Formats: sequence, structure tokens, C-alpha cells
Amino acid sequence: MKKTYNVRYENGSYLIEYSMPENNEGTLVIDEKNMELDSSKFYKLVFENVDEEIEIIIVNHISADLDTTIVKKGARVCETLQSLCDEICKEINKKCFSA
Repeated sequence: MKKTYNVRYENGSYLIEYSMPENNEGTLVIDEKNMELDSSKFYKLVFENVDEEIEIIIVNHISADLDTTIVKKGARVCETLQSLCDEICKEINKKCFSA
């Protein structure tokens, strides 16, 4: 299973949402001021209902027209989330779905 999550910026926060229409997984919010990720909410949003091999893609949808600091922080958020997802997917796939 391949799942894509979009990252966007709105009202001082980076928002991460599943890209499929009729998304009912919710939104993960990272406040720009403290840049803290709620790991419990992150797990529930991305990995809670995994029942087959998984691949997560993080897509940066932050407008390049915003302040450069916001854009740079957003790029780091996307890179960090992608790296984290890659490592978690690798472990889940190896431990749960390898023959």
C-alpha cells in the first residue's frame, strides 16, 4: 500500500493530511513556534491501520510565495517526516510482512 500525505502551511502551522478525497484520518498540526510533533497523533494518522506492506510519501505543498523562513522550515518538516516514515515503514515491513 502506498499512501501520500500533503504538507501545507496555514495560520502559523504546518498541516499534514492524507491526500485521498473524503479523508477521514484527520490533520496533524505542527505549530511553527515550537515545531513539536505529537508522536502519538502522528502514529495514529499514518500507521494505526496498516495491514499490508506500506510506503509513505510526503509531498510539500507549501507555497513558494510565503516568507522564505516558512518555506525553508516547511522543507525541513517534509524531509524529516519523510525520513521518519521511511525508517518506520522499513521496520514494519520487515517485522510484520516479510516471509
